Amino acid sequence: MQSVRKVLFFTNEYLKQLKKKRATLLLFFLFPVILIGLLVGLAAGLLIPAENSPIRVALIDEDQTKESKLISTLLTDTASGQNYIEIITASSEEAGRLIERDEISTSFALPKNFTEDLYEGESVTIPMVGNPSRPIDSFIAKQLVDSLARYIAAAQANILVINDYAKETPMPREERMDMMFEQFVDFTLFTLGKDKLLDEEVLKNSATSSPINYFMLSGWFIIYSVWLLSFYIVLVDVESKSMAVRMKLLGVSVGQRVAGRLLVSFLVSTLLAGVAFFILIQLLKFEFYAVDMMRFGLFTLLYAFILLCGIAVIDTWLPSKKIGLFLQCIFVFSIVLISGALIPTLYFPQSIQGLLSYLFSPIALGWMMDLVLEGRNYADYTSMAIYSFIAFLVLWMSFSWKERWSR
Repeated sequence: MQSVRKVLFFTNEYLKQLKKKRATLLLFFLFPVILIGLLVGLAAGLLIPAENSPIRVALIDEDQTKESKLISTLLTDTASGQNYIEIITASSEEAGRLIERDEISTSFALPKNFTEDLYEGESVTIPMVGNPSRPIDSFIAKQLVDSLARYIAAAQANILVINDYAKETPMPREERMDMMFEQFVDFTLFTLGKDKLLDEEVLKNSATSSPINYFMLSGWFIIYSVWLLSFYIVLVDVESKSMAVRMKLLGVSVGQRVAGRLLVSFLVSTLLAGVAFFILIQLLKFEFYAVDMMRFGLFTLLYAFILLCGIAVIDTWLPSKKIGLFLQCIFVFSIVLISGALIPTLYFPQSIQGLLSYLFSPIALGWMMDLVLEGRNYADYTSMAIYSFIAFLVLWMSFSWKERWSR
């Protein structure tokens, strides 16, 4: 109880300290908004392709059967009505020349014996060649091809089941092949004829489907992170050795003072971020209800708590304030960078993308994007809650060990 009172005492003192630094607070409020706005605008202009320049993909039909021609026709017709991807048919040599001239992003082929392997239950491999000068467009096209392969595998499973039962009947082979072709046509029309393939695999990426909304929310996320660090730094004061000795004699621990700074930084930054977010959703005209605000707010609070715990751990262990400040800035910058706020995670190497689902900042920003841009009506807080508990445990252990070593 006595420890809580001391934490509240320092919290009150730090709030008074903030009131005395009104000019500094105004600078900390406006400077991140202007700077991050410029950086996010620059990143959006460099990374997001123009709407009038769709991703061009070449489709090579090496099988030349009625089934492969049907897929080629449906894919090209489906993509013709879109403004983000364009699929053209070409030969293997022509596709190679188009890649060399940087006119297409990717080419993929329906190989020879495609139909025969499909009907006989053999594994169907779709070869793909990417343009080295357009790695991001090639990656998006790869998602499209992977989705196509999954649909083909599902069609193959259905056709094989029907074929196995048909073989047990006295049905002639030609009639059986015609029936299998009809099943193939029905399944292909169902999956490709309704734009499902393109909608699920291309428009899923919020950074390309709604770049303005994505980068405005990312800018808010970065500004909030900078505010958390800035207000914590403002409250850090350099203590003399005599003052440190007096604090020890009065029974004041390092953890109590750091906890006060953490609490004030958390409250003030979250209050400003809440006002900024309310203005943001009004500008973007999102339908955001009270329950959505609660879900979003919980992710925001958990993210802020974890980030401040990391900042506080660095502050606890480094006696040099200058080195500590440098490492704190590096820490916050790294957290923001890997979250995908400044550069969308789609643009990261694939080897790194697999690790992002295990880090707290990509998890937090991903759920924020889903709640705001995708309209999710559910949320999973398990990962963030575990990270928060670990962060609190590490901070508490740091306080305990620091007090023991300082005696």
